[in-house]
Amino acid sequence: MSAQPTLLNKWLLCLLLLTFAIPAVALEGDVEQPLTIEADTAVFDRNKGTATYDGNVIVKQGTLEILATHVDILAPENEIQQVIATGSPVNFKQEMDNKKLAKGKSTKMEYFVSDKRLVLTGESELEQDQDKLTGNSIVYLIDSGEIVADGKGGKSGRITATFFPSKAAE
Repeated sequence: MSAQPTLLNKWLLCLLLLTFAIPAVALEGDVEQPLTIEADTAVFDRNKGTATYDGNVIVKQGTLEILATHVDILAPENEIQQVIATGSPVNFKQEMDNKKLAKGKSTKMEYFVSDKRLVLTGESELEQDQDKLTGNSIVYLIDSGEIVADGKGGKSGRITATFFPSKAAE
């Protein structure tokens, strides 16, 4: 599982790229910073290609911080295929290049490595400053930059996007 930190770093960077829904760029230097994961317990199974972190999981890399109850990493043949973080909710925050803080939350965050697809489900929310996108699920396709939000199954059954004009546009 020695390849996990590097591939997990890529997942975390992809998670941060989600904030392109609310224009900004994650600090470039964050992906070069050391990655630390703290949890109450961890189980690594090299034969199955899995790693599991449980209890007050804190993932940090540079200005990125992710708080979850549980994180699973699926890495058969020592190659990460999927990363799943769950919690009530999973929270993340990171400073952007413009020095603004981007934040998000959902009950589940999944990153599918080969598809380069990040899926937030369960009362999902992304925000930066006053701008905010909410829905029951938010899917981010990293290659195309496309974001698909869906309210089905959520409290209101609808998505909500609120964007405020920038000072430059006023």
